[in-house]
Amino acid sequence: MVWELTELPADTGHTVPAGLRVEVVGGPEELAGAVAAELTRHGARVHRGPAGGPADAVVDLSAAAPLGGADGPGGWRDALTGTVTALRARYDEWAAETAADRLFYLAVTRLGGGLGQHPGDALEEPLGGLWAGLAKTLHREFPNCNARVLDIGPDDVDRLPALIAAELGRVGEIEVGHRDGRRLTLTPTARPCPAPTLDLGPRDTVLVSGGGRGIGWQLARTLAERHGTRVVITGREPLPAGDEPWAGTDEAGLKEYERGQWAARPPGESPAAVRRRLDRVRRLWELAGNLDRARRAGLRVEYARCDVTDPGQVRELIRREADRLTGVVHNAGVDTAARLPKKTDAEILRTVEVKIDGFRHLFDQVRELPLKFFCNVGSLTGRLGGMVGQLEYAAANDGLARLGRWAGRRAAFPVMTLAWPTWDRIGLIANFTATLRYMAAIDVTDGLDRWRAELLAGSEGEITFVGPLGRAIDPGQAVGYPVVPALPGFTASYPRIFHLGTVRRYRPHALLDATVTFDRAQAPVLGDFQVDGADAVPVSLLLENALRATEWLVPEDFPALRVEALEDIVVPLALLRLTDGTARLDRTARAFHDGHHWVVEVGYHRAGDTAGPRARVRVVHAVRGDGPDIAGPARPPAPPRPQVAQTTTLRSGPPFLRWRGAVVPAAEWEPGPADRPVGRVRPCAANDLWATPYVPHPALPVAPLENVVRRCTRRGDGLSVTPDPLVVGRITPHAPERGPSRVEGDPALGVWRITCEASGEPVATVAGFPGPLGLGDARAGAAPPPHH
Repeated sequence: MVWELTELPADTGHTVPAGLRVEVVGGPEELAGAVAAELTRHGARVHRGPAGGPADAVVDLSAAAPLGGADGPGGWRDALTGTVTALRARYDEWAAETAADRLFYLAVTRLGGGLGQHPGDALEEPLGGLWAGLAKTLHREFPNCNARVLDIGPDDVDRLPALIAAELGRVGEIEVGHRDGRRLTLTPTARPCPAPTLDLGPRDTVLVSGGGRGIGWQLARTLAERHGTRVVITGREPLPAGDEPWAGTDEAGLKEYERGQWAARPPGESPAAVRRRLDRVRRLWELAGNLDRARRAGLRVEYARCDVTDPGQVRELIRREADRLTGVVHNAGVDTAARLPKKTDAEILRTVEVKIDGFRHLFDQVRELPLKFFCNVGSLTGRLGGMVGQLEYAAANDGLARLGRWAGRRAAFPVMTLAWPTWDRIGLIANFTATLRYMAAIDVTDGLDRWRAELLAGSEGEITFVGPLGRAIDPGQAVGYPVVPALPGFTASYPRIFHLGTVRRYRPHALLDATVTFDRAQAPVLGDFQVDGADAVPVSLLLENALRATEWLVPEDFPALRVEALEDIVVPLALLRLTDGTARLDRTARAFHDGHHWVVEVGYHRAGDTAGPRARVRVVHAVRGDGPDIAGPARPPAPPRPQVAQTTTLRSGPPFLRWRGAVVPAAEWEPGPADRPVGRVRPCAANDLWATPYVPHPALPVAPLENVVRRCTRRGDGLSVTPDPLVVGRITPHAPERGPSRVEGDPALGVWRITCEASGEPVATVAGFPGPLGLGDARAGAAPPPHH
């Protein structure tokens, strides 16, 4: 996929929240003073940072100042350290914040106003990409921090204070550019790889930095095998001597050596020091083994010791290879996966140096050579934000992608940055299972084929490879990026984003408090159902919204969890009615577990009306099959809920609840065994429920459930009988709808079984929802009158 510029709505008069405490970090003093004056004029309370006092917002001007450019001496270090210092000072307070509309981080970049993607962007300061990648990962450190990257071009420098005031305090797109009077963001677009334009063969030499292990090694070996190419791989370590005690051993032999080292640990040597020493041994063992296997296979793969962060070592390496070199792959990278308070500045800078300085040093030495390609190995952490603990790794990768675009404007050869997801059980990731919470891994063979195709096509710019999103997406991330059907896994991911609402409070795995709006202009189904003559939200749609809300709170660590049931359902009918075509409801979802089930209790009331009627539903997620129990402290059992007081409305005229049948098909009922009602009902098409650009597919069988509600408030002897609130003991989903359903009910027991008409497969069971009795329609088979 590639990311293309799309236009956002123009500024609509947004103002900075009154009294917002703002810290201005980095940048020239004159610019910082102008920004402070402008924000103060809008009612903010501003001070200069870092760490100058309490703050609800950080405006980061670090990348608005000259950083030395891509050719400079690395002025980004002090600037990035200043940003990190400011964030560390906020850490405890911001990490504990649950309000979703209080904390803001705004970083200014000068990529050209088009986020570096516009063909006219000068990419004056490509290292601004460091701050863009950092901003996109802040939500992993601070779940309720609303981050925004504001990109400008040279013509907007004087307007920067006003632009900051127009963007600070907004929730939504993380990346926003101002160019040519337009507000812009980036949207993903699927695009096939172009046809090959070059070839590789035995006359070619490709340099792969950091290619001794992991995916870099896999590419090096593949190029040597498939094309006969000579490949030079690099690393910081010298090749190990052949007389090392672990040399030539297999995996079992290396483990035996490691056990011996632990047993012989000298007094005073810390476990961390032993681990570092053994990690180095394992790296060298893997490098030596890879080279030995390549040699025995007759492959032309050679090793050169070179630390790409040392310009002298890079210069000497390129001097030796210049006459033969035809391609460069900058693959070197390090990652220290830990939250910000546990990292030192040195560790953060080292991660960035390997990507950024390594690129600069390599590109400086080869920019005049007749290369066929220069390929950066990037990461989706730079484009979409990183995982927990990858703040600076994401920064480094986004900075690398922007530098790649800068270099592509200045070189005669194509420069590409390939942004990969996690590779299947290979690479820098220490906990592979944890990465699958974020996105599916790419198969190694498939990925290598795609990699070779991009090299041979001479691709340019940033190309991303996106898999189905995992469950670790959080609310801030969901509203920060345009979500389009071209994204893999869109059908599974989009419904919970669609039903998210405007988040007010959020605590991962514990609380999601939001305002949801049901709007008749966007949902034709809202004109299909009425409560006492007023258009209303169908009960099944409210339950669908509740179910989707729980998906934000289910832990990513338990892929075996499934929805077992919706239970303890209470829906006051007045809550469903629309006012001026909409129903605005405050929804609160709270999660806990009992060791075997993950439970989310969802409640609704009219927005701003805490004293009005309330709906509730408890959604129970159970461990699938023989999966692990849910560990950790559980909430104690809640006291029994008080009995729900119901009233009953009898109507001889138009019923209290009315379905028009234009969107939700009406069931065709007939007597079944023992005179129990049996109905056949077609499913609702998602496109009929919603009139929105992208349509969420429901998880619940909307049409069968609505017809059960309709049946339980049916007419008989000229009357309709409607209990209020509606109380349902339990809905158990079994499988998705697959065509028309069969509904068989026992109104006396309050049990309704929904099955697939074609296969007989169970779809859902409704229990604890009795139908009306004693209304003179003993066979329960009469068709409803036309108006019902």
